[in-house]
Amino acid sequence: MMTFSAAPSAAWWAASLGAAAFAILFPIALIIVAHSRLKVGWRYAGYGALIFFIFQIITRVPAIQLAQYFLAPTLRSSQAALYAFLFVASLTAGLFEEVGRYLGYRWFMRREEKTWAKAVMYGLGHGGLESVALVGVLAAITLLNVWLIVSTNGAIVPAAQRATAASQITAIAAQPGWLPLLGAWERVCAITMQVAFSVIVLQVFRRGSLNWLWLAIGLHTLVDFSATALTRALPFGTLANTLVVEGILTLMALGALWLIFALRDRPAMPERVAPSLPDEVEAGPAVE
Repeated sequence: MMTFSAAPSAAWWAASLGAAAFAILFPIALIIVAHSRLKVGWRYAGYGALIFFIFQIITRVPAIQLAQYFLAPTLRSSQAALYAFLFVASLTAGLFEEVGRYLGYRWFMRREEKTWAKAVMYGLGHGGLESVALVGVLAAITLLNVWLIVSTNGAIVPAAQRATAASQITAIAAQPGWLPLLGAWERVCAITMQVAFSVIVLQVFRRGSLNWLWLAIGLHTLVDFSATALTRALPFGTLANTLVVEGILTLMALGALWLIFALRDRPAMPERVAPSLPDEVEAGPAVE
């Protein structure tokens, strides 16, 4: 049996459960509100979710996890290698998601008018599946695992892993009870930025320039790299680093919100013929 120096507090359990539920329910609520207020079809949220599924869940995410598994010893021993890996992971997120978003506009909307309202719903579907599948569901599974370990006093953990599990539970118990709520706030910021990226990529078609796609890729890379690298690089301690990074992400989300409304359709703006990516990029869902 395992022994814990402390167990997670009731506040931590409540905050964790609330954050997991929020990550699942919040994007669904936003999609319902957008459908009602913007008068745009549900299918555009489905397009965004499908693009995220193709270009992240079944392609990039498994590839990154596989690379991390094989590079684990190097990443633990070299800070330079770790930050290089974080940058590559952030860059590939920008490339896969934004090129995927661009191709989604071309594949699913084809010759129909691509409007701001459709882009907002498209971004909500994209960010919504990310929030539900990669945050909410995984958080719920993690919470269930923690509960099983604590409630059985570690009996379900293999003997070889009990010391590690005990240290993890102790670390969780040391956290402030409100800390998991940052995950809910991060979803607000992340979904705002996902909608902004969809609106930015929309400008490829509204304004006829691929520069908007490269802008979306660059901003996406910057956001992801800031979130992962700064948490490790800042010198203030784990909790303070997390709060600083969340503050930076909040400022980025406010900038994204401004962009969403600054790029609203103008009545006199016709849609232009969008430039195409090279054939080898358009040929399939994978982006190298």
